[in-house]
Amino acid sequence: MINILRMEEEATLPADSAVNSVDQVTNLIREDILAGRVTPGERLKTSELAKRLGFSTMPLREALRKLEGEGLVSIEPNRGATVRQLDRSYVTDLFELNTELRIFAVRSGMRKLTLERIRTLESLAADYRAQLETGNDTEAIESNRRFNAKLMEFGGNKEALRVFLRGWDTIFAFRRNYGYGSGRRSVMAEEMTLLIDAMRRQDMSAAEAILRMQNAAVMDDLISRIET
Repeated sequence: MINILRMEEEATLPADSAVNSVDQVTNLIREDILAGRVTPGERLKTSELAKRLGFSTMPLREALRKLEGEGLVSIEPNRGATVRQLDRSYVTDLFELNTELRIFAVRSGMRKLTLERIRTLESLAADYRAQLETGNDTEAIESNRRFNAKLMEFGGNKEALRVFLRGWDTIFAFRRNYGYGSGRRSVMAEEMTLLIDAMRRQDMSAAEAILRMQNAAVMDDLISRIET
Protein backbone atom coordinates (compact mmCIF):
# COMPACT_ATOMS: atom_id res chain seq x y z
CA MET A 1 0.00 0.00 0.00
CA ILE A 2 2.84 2.37 0.83
CA ASN A 3 4.45 1.74 -2.57
CA ILE A 4 1.20 2.43 -4.44
CA LEU A 5 0.71 5.68 -2.55
CA ARG A 6 4.23 6.78 -3.38
CA MET A 7 3.62 6.16 -7.10
CA GLU A 8 0.33 8.08 -6.98
CA GLU A 9 1.98 11.00 -5.19
CA GLU A 10 4.86 11.00 -7.66
CA ALA A 11 2.47 11.32 -10.62
CA THR A 12 0.99 14.53 -9.19
CA LEU A 13 4.25 16.20 -8.17
CA PRO A 14 5.42 19.39 -9.91
CA ALA A 15 8.39 19.24 -12.28
CA ASP A 16 11.02 20.15 -9.69
CA SER A 17 9.78 17.35 -7.43
CA ALA A 18 10.45 14.84 -10.22
CA VAL A 19 14.11 15.71 -9.88
CA ASN A 20 13.83 14.97 -6.17
CA SER A 21 12.34 11.57 -7.00
CA VAL A 22 15.37 10.79 -9.18
CA ASP A 23 17.70 11.82 -6.36
CA GLN A 24 15.79 9.70 -3.85
CA VAL A 25 15.82 6.55 -5.93
CA THR A 26 19.46 7.12 -6.92
CA ASN A 27 20.39 7.24 -3.24
CA LEU A 28 18.39 4.09 -2.48
CA ILE A 29 20.01 2.05 -5.26
CA ARG A 30 23.46 3.43 -4.43
CA GLU A 31 23.01 2.42 -0.79
CA ASP A 32 22.02 -1.12 -1.87
CA ILE A 33 25.17 -1.39 -3.98
CA LEU A 34 27.52 0.08 -1.41
CA ALA A 35 26.06 -2.06 1.38
CA GLY A 36 26.52 -5.20 -0.71
CA ARG A 37 22.80 -5.95 -0.90
CA VAL A 38 23.24 -6.20 -4.67
CA THR A 39 26.48 -7.67 -5.93
CA PRO A 40 28.80 -7.11 -8.94
CA GLY A 41 27.27 -8.50 -12.11
CA GLU A 42 23.71 -8.57 -10.74
CA ARG A 43 20.95 -7.33 -13.06
CA LEU A 44 19.01 -4.22 -12.02
CA LYS A 45 15.59 -4.66 -13.61
CA THR A 46 13.44 -1.55 -13.54
CA SER A 47 10.23 -3.57 -13.06
CA GLU A 48 11.63 -5.28 -9.96
CA LEU A 49 13.12 -2.05 -8.62
CA ALA A 50 9.82 -0.25 -9.12
CA LYS A 51 7.97 -2.91 -7.12
CA ARG A 52 10.55 -3.03 -4.33
CA LEU A 53 11.31 0.69 -3.98
CA GLY A 54 7.89 2.09 -4.83
CA PHE A 55 8.86 4.40 -7.70
CA SER A 56 7.71 4.47 -11.30
CA THR A 57 10.08 3.43 -14.06
CA MET A 58 10.86 6.98 -15.26
CA PRO A 59 12.91 8.14 -12.25
CA LEU A 60 14.40 4.64 -11.99
CA ARG A 61 15.82 4.81 -15.51
CA GLU A 62 17.26 8.27 -14.85
CA ALA A 63 18.73 7.06 -11.56
CA LEU A 64 20.46 4.15 -13.29
CA ARG A 65 21.96 6.55 -15.84
CA LYS A 66 23.30 8.69 -12.98
CA LEU A 67 24.80 5.63 -11.32
CA GLU A 68 26.38 4.66 -14.63
CA GLY A 69 28.08 8.06 -14.62
CA GLU A 70 29.39 7.32 -11.11
CA GLY A 71 30.87 4.04 -12.31
CA LEU A 72 28.64 1.85 -10.13
CA VAL A 73 26.38 0.56 -12.91
CA SER A 74 26.93 -0.62 -16.48
CA ILE A 75 24.16 -0.18 -19.06
CA GLU A 76 24.33 -2.23 -22.27
CA PRO A 77 21.91 -2.46 -25.23
CA ASN A 78 19.54 -5.44 -25.02
CA ARG A 79 20.88 -6.30 -21.56
CA GLY A 80 19.95 -3.32 -19.42
CA ALA A 81 21.65 -2.27 -16.22
CA THR A 82 23.95 -4.39 -14.09
CA VAL A 83 26.08 -3.65 -11.05
CA ARG A 84 29.57 -2.84 -12.29
CA GLN A 85 31.97 -5.78 -12.31
CA LEU A 86 35.38 -5.14 -10.83
CA ASP A 87 38.29 -5.56 -13.22
CA ARG A 88 41.94 -4.55 -13.15
CA SER A 89 41.41 -1.36 -15.17
CA TYR A 90 38.51 -0.14 -13.02
CA VAL A 91 40.31 -0.85 -9.74
CA THR A 92 43.50 0.81 -10.97
CA ASP A 93 41.67 3.95 -12.08
CA LEU A 94 39.79 4.29 -8.77
CA PHE A 95 42.86 3.77 -6.60
CA GLU A 96 45.09 6.07 -8.63
CA LEU A 97 42.53 8.88 -8.56
CA ASN A 98 41.96 8.57 -4.81
CA THR A 99 45.69 8.45 -4.11
CA GLU A 100 46.32 11.60 -6.12
CA LEU A 101 43.50 13.32 -4.25
CA ARG A 102 45.01 12.32 -0.90
CA ILE A 103 48.45 13.57 -1.95
CA PHE A 104 46.88 16.86 -3.04
CA ALA A 105 45.03 17.15 0.28
CA VAL A 106 48.09 16.34 2.41
CA ARG A 107 50.19 18.85 0.51
CA SER A 108 47.54 21.55 1.05
CA GLY A 109 46.80 20.54 4.63
CA MET A 110 50.43 20.36 5.72
CA ARG A 111 50.72 24.13 5.38
CA LYS A 112 47.83 24.53 7.86
CA LEU A 113 48.77 21.69 10.18
CA THR A 114 48.31 22.21 13.92
CA LEU A 115 49.00 20.07 16.97
CA GLU A 116 45.24 19.68 17.41
CA ARG A 117 44.91 18.28 13.90
CA ILE A 118 47.80 15.87 14.47
CA ARG A 119 46.08 14.64 17.63
CA THR A 120 42.82 14.18 15.73
CA LEU A 121 44.56 11.97 13.16
CA GLU A 122 46.33 10.03 15.91
CA SER A 123 42.99 9.40 17.63
CA LEU A 124 41.42 8.15 14.40
CA ALA A 125 44.41 5.88 13.72
CA ALA A 126 44.17 4.50 17.26
CA ASP A 127 40.47 3.80 16.76
CA TYR A 128 41.29 1.89 13.56
CA ARG A 129 43.83 -0.27 15.39
CA ALA A 130 41.35 -0.90 18.20
CA GLN A 131 38.68 -2.11 15.76
CA LEU A 132 41.19 -4.49 14.17
CA GLU A 133 42.16 -5.90 17.56
CA THR A 134 38.53 -6.59 18.46
CA GLY A 135 37.86 -8.18 15.07
CA ASN A 136 35.15 -5.68 14.15
CA ASP A 137 35.68 -5.69 10.37
CA THR A 138 32.81 -3.39 9.43
CA GLU A 139 33.73 -0.75 11.99
CA ALA A 140 37.41 -1.02 10.98
CA ILE A 141 36.43 -0.11 7.42
CA GLU A 142 34.45 2.86 8.73
CA SER A 143 37.38 3.95 10.92
CA ASN A 144 39.68 3.81 7.90
CA ARG A 145 37.19 5.93 5.98
CA ARG A 146 37.00 8.50 8.79
CA PHE A 147 40.79 8.79 8.95
CA ASN A 148 41.16 9.41 5.22
CA ALA A 149 38.13 11.70 5.08
CA LYS A 150 39.75 13.83 7.78
CA LEU A 151 42.96 14.00 5.72
CA MET A 152 40.88 15.29 2.82
CA GLU A 153 38.96 17.72 5.04
CA PHE A 154 42.22 19.21 6.35
CA GLY A 155 43.22 19.83 2.73
CA GLY A 156 40.42 22.40 2.55
CA ASN A 157 38.96 21.51 -0.87
CA LYS A 158 35.32 20.49 -0.50
CA GLU A 159 34.94 19.33 -4.10
CA ALA A 160 38.03 17.12 -3.80
CA LEU A 161 36.54 15.66 -0.61
CA ARG A 162 33.25 14.90 -2.36
CA VAL A 163 34.94 13.13 -5.28
CA PHE A 164 37.26 11.25 -2.94
CA LEU A 165 34.46 9.93 -0.73
CA ARG A 166 32.40 8.78 -3.68
CA GLY A 167 35.32 6.76 -5.02
CA TRP A 168 36.28 5.54 -1.56
CA ASP A 169 32.77 4.29 -0.82
CA THR A 170 32.73 2.43 -4.13
CA ILE A 171 36.04 0.72 -3.39
CA PHE A 172 35.08 -0.33 0.10
CA ALA A 173 31.65 -1.56 -0.94
CA PHE A 174 33.51 -4.14 -2.99
CA ARG A 175 35.98 -4.66 -0.12
CA ARG A 176 33.10 -5.88 2.00
CA ASN A 177 32.51 -8.61 -0.59
CA TYR A 178 36.11 -9.60 -1.32
CA GLY A 179 37.84 -8.90 2.00
CA TYR A 180 41.57 -8.37 2.54
CA GLY A 181 44.66 -10.48 2.16
CA SER A 182 46.41 -11.80 5.26
CA GLY A 183 48.08 -9.04 7.26
CA ARG A 184 47.11 -6.19 4.93
CA ARG A 185 44.95 -4.33 7.46
CA SER A 186 47.59 -4.39 10.20
CA VAL A 187 50.08 -2.97 7.69
CA MET A 188 47.56 -0.22 6.90
CA ALA A 189 47.55 0.72 10.60
CA GLU A 190 51.34 1.03 10.47
CA GLU A 191 51.09 3.14 7.31
CA MET A 192 48.74 5.53 9.11
CA THR A 193 51.33 6.02 11.85
CA LEU A 194 54.13 6.59 9.33
CA LEU A 195 52.02 9.13 7.46
CA ILE A 196 51.19 11.08 10.62
CA ASP A 197 54.87 11.13 11.56
CA ALA A 198 55.82 12.48 8.13
CA MET A 199 53.17 15.19 8.39
CA ARG A 200 54.38 16.15 11.86
CA ARG A 201 57.92 16.59 10.42
CA GLN A 202 56.50 18.59 7.49
CA ASP A 203 58.14 16.02 5.19
CA MET A 204 55.96 16.03 2.08
CA SER A 205 58.32 13.75 0.14
CA ALA A 206 58.01 11.04 2.79
CA ALA A 207 54.22 11.51 3.05
CA GLU A 208 53.80 11.13 -0.71
CA ALA A 209 56.03 8.06 -0.77
CA ILE A 210 53.95 6.43 1.98
CA LEU A 211 50.69 7.13 0.17
CA ARG A 212 52.00 5.77 -3.13
CA MET A 213 53.42 2.70 -1.42
CA GLN A 214 50.06 2.09 0.27
CA ASN A 215 48.23 2.59 -3.04
CA ALA A 216 50.33 -0.06 -4.77
CA ALA A 217 49.87 -2.55 -1.93
CA VAL A 218 46.12 -2.20 -1.44
CA MET A 219 45.48 -2.13 -5.19
CA ASP A 220 47.47 -5.33 -5.76
CA ASP A 221 45.73 -6.95 -2.79
CA LEU A 222 42.23 -6.25 -4.12
CA ILE A 223 43.09 -7.20 -7.71
CA SER A 224 44.58 -10.51 -6.54
CA ARG A 225 41.35 -11.30 -4.71
CA ILE A 226 38.94 -10.46 -7.53
CA GLU A 227 41.01 -12.35 -10.12
CA THR A 228 41.21 -15.61 -8.17
